Amino acid sequence: MVQAYSYGSIARRLRRPVPAKPTAAELPPLSIIITAHDAATLLRHNLPIILQQDYERFEVIVVDMGSTDDTKDVLEHLEQQYAHLTHTFTPASAHDISIDRLALTLGIRAASYDWIVITHSDCTPLTPGWLTRIGETIVRPTQSPQSKGLDTPDLILGMARYEKGRFSWKDAKVNFIRLYDTISHFQHVLSGHAAVQADACNLAFRKDFFLSEGGFVLGQGLKVGAEELFVNQTSTPKNTAVMLSPASIIMQRRMSWSQWKTQRCAFAEIQHHQHHASLLRFKRAVRLLVPWLFLFTLVPILLLQSLTALILYSFLLMVYAVVKLINFNRTALLMESTSYHLNFFLFELLLPFWDLQMKISHMTTPKNEFRKKFI
Repeated sequence: MVQAYSYGSIARRLRRPVPAKPTAAELPPLSIIITAHDAATLLRHNLPIILQQDYERFEVIVVDMGSTDDTKDVLEHLEQQYAHLTHTFTPASAHDISIDRLALTLGIRAASYDWIVITHSDCTPLTPGWLTRIGETIVRPTQSPQSKGLDTPDLILGMARYEKGRFSWKDAKVNFIRLYDTISHFQHVLSGHAAVQADACNLAFRKDFFLSEGGFVLGQGLKVGAEELFVNQTSTPKNTAVMLSPASIIMQRRMSWSQWKTQRCAFAEIQHHQHHASLLRFKRAVRLLVPWLFLFTLVPILLLQSLTALILYSFLLMVYAVVKLINFNRTALLMESTSYHLNFFLFELLLPFWDLQMKISHMTTPKNEFRKKFI
């Protein structure tokens, strides 16, 4: 019952009364870093939404990673309209580092302000108050009872989801996995533990902190995962805050099925480089195995016992299922504006097999698919 009730912990925190908000003068200036490769169409649509955020002091730096489309023209056109937009590019001769890591590092070093916000070219804020929520979290961080000493965080973790489209089994599966991972990880951080990972679509940290920690030093040979591994490497219970507000959520463009499977496989590679992840993985394994334990272990045992025991077990199982369903769907409604209804039970039962499928796919994929080929 405790486990079932915990599914709603994020929703309960989101529903709490908002404390007195800081004034605009208290909010720190922000530098938003976006990397882009052949993303002219995405930038033309998403960048104005970011540039028009309701925030007093911020800049946007776009790092062009050798695009061959109209990305440069789009950026130059937008720079004429928005004075707080600048762009740079990665040198064509760069061979000794992952291009993603190089682009992010160049953008961070070019930033004028101490607080860095990372997002992607295929991402867009759901509301004009996205940056305001980041600034409010910096000034008055959301913290767990075990982290009362967190006055000014070094890292801020945000939420992201995929854009909605016509309902399909594949889209529902992809959205559920991302939501489930977010809920599990946020609960872990709010329980007073260091962050194990982060969503690279919605992440903020201090520039001085980034430089003092050596930047993206962990897993330099990997093609992806720079932001996630940086958070994993540097997070502590005393320096990490989470943004718990529907207005702080970022929406990411839906990927193709093949792109998502490739990303999922790459995430399995990233997990091999994570530190202090054992507790989170253990809690996840227990949570996912409990339903199967109920179905295939306790039921046969109770069938051999008295009818009274079976009736009592059936009643408790029904209460457990209802509590879990209500709490999870409440969180899903606040974070995704959608409910999984009874499909939740099917997805939860299948999730261990999807995780196993990811690991098998990773094991059968050549390792050079995940690593930069140095020249």
